[in-house]
Amino acid sequence: MESEPLDPARRSVPWDLDSLDGDALHRAYSQLADLVDWLRGCDIAVPSCWYTHGWVVRRLAALRVWQDDAYVNGATGRDAAEWWRSGLMPLCSDWRDLIAHRGEHTSPGNPLDDPAPVPSMDEVVAELVAERAE
Repeated sequence: MESEPLDPARRSVPWDLDSLDGDALHRAYSQLADLVDWLRGCDIAVPSCWYTHGWVVRRLAALRVWQDDAYVNGATGRDAAEWWRSGLMPLCSDWRDLIAHRGEHTSPGNPLDDPAPVPSMDEVVAELVAERAE
C-alpha cells in the first residue's frame, strides 16, 4: 500500500491523512475505526476491508471532520442532515462493490489468483508509518 512521499511544506490536517505520520497517523486511523464502529451501530454496512482502500480512508477522514463540524454546538439540524445526505450516502453508494470482498482481495496485478486474506488494520497502519519514516 504505497503512498506519495510527504511534501515538507504540506500542512498537517486531520482530513488529509497523507499529511500525517507516526503517532498522528495511528491516532487518525483509530478515530476512523471509531467512526466505522459508530456507522455500523447506525446500521450502515461498511466494508470490512475499508482501511485497505486509500480512497475510502481519505473520504472517511474528511467525513469524520465534517461530522464534528455538523454536530458542534451552534450547528443546525440542516448541517447534520447535509452530512448524511451529501457526505455519507454517496460514499456508501461508492463502496457498495467492496462489501463483496468479505475480507479477501485478489491481486491487482493478477486478478485470476485466489484471493488473499486482508491484512489487519494494525499491519496496514504500521506499513504506512514505516514507509513515511524512510
